[in-house]
Amino acid sequence: MIASSIASWNSSPHFRGAVWKISSFLCFSAINGIVRYLSQTAEAIGQTPLPAYEVAFFQNLIGLIFLVPWILQNGPASLRTRYPALQTCRIGLSAVGVVLWYISLAYMPLAQAVALMFLGPLVTVVGARLFLNENIGLTRWLAIAIGFLGGGLISQTTFAGTLGPVAFLPVLAATCFSGATLMVRHLVKSDSPQLIVTYLLLFMAPVLFIPTLLYGAMPDAWQWPWLLMMGGLAASAHLCLSKAYASAEVSYLIPYGFTKWFASAFIGLAAFGEIPSFWTCVGAVVLMGAIVSLSYGESRRFRAVIRAQ
Repeated sequence: MIASSIASWNSSPHFRGAVWKISSFLCFSAINGIVRYLSQTAEAIGQTPLPAYEVAFFQNLIGLIFLVPWILQNGPASLRTRYPALQTCRIGLSAVGVVLWYISLAYMPLAQAVALMFLGPLVTVVGARLFLNENIGLTRWLAIAIGFLGGGLISQTTFAGTLGPVAFLPVLAATCFSGATLMVRHLVKSDSPQLIVTYLLLFMAPVLFIPTLLYGAMPDAWQWPWLLMMGGLAASAHLCLSKAYASAEVSYLIPYGFTKWFASAFIGLAAFGEIPSFWTCVGAVVLMGAIVSLSYGESRRFRAVIRAQ
């Protein structure tokens, strides 16, 4: 049994990619739950919650510590990249996306916020058309339109006046993360997954340190264990995600990202008593269907290109 599992792991890059993607999104779901807990607990005891940029700063700083052994083992040469400008743009987008995302988690139920994040793959496809000149046929445009309809159903409380502009924060965060994903797709061709993650954590920390120094406050003793846990989870999540993109094509991996919604919905229900609304569930299903349709079309297009070669 073990030998068969090892053989499947070694012989199937798609299987490896799926496992890495699921592992990554389980880690991200745990981080989401911790961010929500830190915010709610601080409010419950009469404290001002840590700002989103400060939480992100400590997460990346501590996550970098977990990668120090790899840096020491491989030496300074391991930090060389062929695309420093692309790495810089990716870091900037990721920093903005994380801050927007953590702000949204303080005001929205986990399941709803994560469901709106599913607009990310749709934005990625549109970005690929605009910046990578990829062709988008009528079927793919229809799937994108249906996906955005699902996003509207999920955020229907916005139209009722409950959430207001806060509902757009996950969408803006998804846009930033989609831009970063497009850059990772290019970076994995020459840079190792460890290098990609190290650059992200190494340079995001200084970017986020500036507002933390000016406007932040020292975390209390009860917050440190959670921040340490977030750092370890962040390093693991980004490393698994980079390995996933290095193992299989993005279009194949997209549906496995649904793990994040189910895991986050479970955490929201078990830890915070948040029951996803009817429209959140309906919108999530619509979005998932649109993303599966896009993924299937991408896989067919990829196979057609391979056969043509």
